[in-house]
Formats: sequence, structure tokens, C-alpha cells
Amino acid sequence: MKFRNARALGLVGWLLAACSYSGGVTPSPVVSPTAPAVATPPAGQTPTSHPSRVPEPTPTRSASDQFLERPSPDTIRVMTYNINWDSIFPEDDPQNHELREFSREGAFGRILRAVRPDILCLQEINYLRGAADLGEFLSTEMEAADERWSVVNIRDTVIASRFELIEEGYELVTGSVLPDLDQAAGLVDLPDAKYGPTDLYLICAHFKAGGTLADILQRGRQADAIAAHVGDFTTPGGELDLVPETPFLIVGDFNVYDTDPALHLRTLLRGDIYNEDQFGEDVEPDWDSTSLSDALPTHNGLGGPNYTWRNDSLPFSEGELDRVLYSDSVLVIENSFVLNTLLLADEVLAASGLQLNDVLLDASTGYFDHLPVVVDFALVSPP
Repeated sequence: MKFRNARALGLVGWLLAACSYSGGVTPSPVVSPTAPAVATPPAGQTPTSHPSRVPEPTPTRSASDQFLERPSPDTIRVMTYNINWDSIFPEDDPQNHELREFSREGAFGRILRAVRPDILCLQEINYLRGAADLGEFLSTEMEAADERWSVVNIRDTVIASRFELIEEGYELVTGSVLPDLDQAAGLVDLPDAKYGPTDLYLICAHFKAGGTLADILQRGRQADAIAAHVGDFTTPGGELDLVPETPFLIVGDFNVYDTDPALHLRTLLRGDIYNEDQFGEDVEPDWDSTSLSDALPTHNGLGGPNYTWRNDSLPFSEGELDRVLYSDSVLVIENSFVLNTLLLADEVLAASGLQLNDVLLDASTGYFDHLPVVVDFALVSPP
């Protein structure tokens, strides 16, 4: 691929891209729970004007809630959501992260019950929380005490599944994965009665926030580690061999800003590993030796805006920070949406149990932060 056997050219490309970067830091903290980023512009930059915004929601809102319905009983519903440091837990929870500032416990429960995902990827959850406790919390929020959730949590990333979730042997493993590059990963054991022998592999990622060269390079290292892992499990030998044509997803908060060179996103989509000395040669990420696909759903499936992060109180553009990448050789999208309750008619809100401001983190300032991203997948070759 482009950078193979071209270390000097690759380095120049990275530096040129980084030097052309002109800002765009969001308030998303870094992945490490001990070294949060500050919600400020890159060093030496002081925004002086507010960028153009997408139109505010109008009184004529979507009168249909069909996007919330599953296309068929056999679709696999996946939801990713950066919830902003432990905001979904009770205010007096002793395990709340030190960065917790907002409370959206009621809103999160309503969103969860309206969407009813099969698989959930959460970011900015205190790493001290136990998997069993997180599973019980989700059952309570779903108002289904008898519904068991399997949970894997690594650092601030969490995978929760209504199906059995296998972690041992399916961790994010390459010869060069460092602790600060780790992400939650696991194999979802799909019910044989509905999906046959096919299972689903998932990586729930949270990429480094910030717009400095160091931040961009760290996102690149995180992507290199994941791409190398994909190359490992799609080819015989190494640390992990998935059954050929096992569907897989890479989802989460990618922190892809409109002013970011987004080299880490390219690495994941194309398998274009930058640091081949540490992570190995480029890979062909999908089973058919092609690139992965990016779902990029729109708000409520209406075909309009598709931003997944927004804060009207800061001078940064809204953007598609959260992504769902998938192996399109074996998976097809049947439905997808970014949930935006501000675009729902009153009757839809009532019917779905949602409230108008549920996706806002702070209604007084127009701070959405991240929005829930939902994709319904079907197998290309169902059993």
C-alpha cells in the first residue's frame, strides 16, 4: 500500500498533515482515566469566531418512529455511545469518575429502553467498575431484572451484550500492544437457533482526544494496533484465528474532527499501517481482501445531518466523531440512525418513552456532547 517500504515518505506525510492541522479539539477526555485532556484549543490557538452551524431543529419534526423499529427479528442491533464520564450513574455512586460533571441517568434509561440494543459499546466509564455490576446496572435501566447482560470492560471502554460474550482468548492482542493502546474486545456468541454457527467479533474503541501532533500520533498508534489485530485474526497463525468470514465491527468514539487529518481512520478502513516496524506490514482488513465500510448513519435515519458530537457553547464545529466500521463482505446494514430526540414530534416522544432533551447533556448551553449511534446489521448469507 501507499506507505509500504516508504518510511521516510510516510513520516513526511504524517508531519505535513499534522502541521496543516488548525484546531478542533473537543472536550472528550483522553482514554486514560489518569491523564484527562482539557477542553481547550491546541497550544497557541485562540478561536475568535463561531463556525457555521447546522440549522437548529425546526417545529416541523419527524412524525414517524419507524427508524426505531427493527427491520426484522433477525437483525443485530448495535449501539455505540460516549456517555461523558459516568454521567449515566446515580449522582451519589461512590465509583463515579473524578471527571463526572453531568447527570443523565434518567435520559440514558429512556434511550436504552427505546433503542433496545443487542450489543452496546460505551465509552468514558470508570475502569474501576466491575463487569458484573455493569451488567446489573444495564438490566435495571432496561427495567428487565431477568435480562442478563454479558460485559467486558477495558480501561474506559465497555462492551455489553444480551448474548453470551466471550473475552478470554479474544482480547485485543498483538506483539506490540501497550497498556495505553488497549481497547475492549470480545466474541459475541450469537444464538445458533437464529444465526447458525456464525458469531460476531467486536472491538469497542476510544481514540485519543486533542489536536496536537502528539494526540494525532497516539491515535495513529491505537489504529495501528487494531489494524494489526485484524490482520492477525483474518489470517492463519499468530495470536487469534477467527472462523473464516466471521463478521466483525470496530465501533466507538474515534475522535475524528473536521480539522483532523484522520490518518487513524484511514488505517482502520484500509489496513494501512503506518509504523510497520512495530506493528507489521499493511493488512487487507476484510475477508474478501477489501477495505472495511463506515456506516455513517444520519439523524433519525432521515438522510440529513450525520454529526455525532456537538457543543453550541464552544467554537468548534459539530462532527462525525463516533463511527461504526464493519466487514461488508459478510454484513449488510438494514437500518441505521443517530438518535436525536430534538427532531422527534411530541407523539413520537410519547410513544417511545423518550423526552425532547434526552440527547442533550446540558440543555441550558445546547451541549449535546456525543449522541447515540445505532446500526441494525444482517448477515449477508443467513443460515
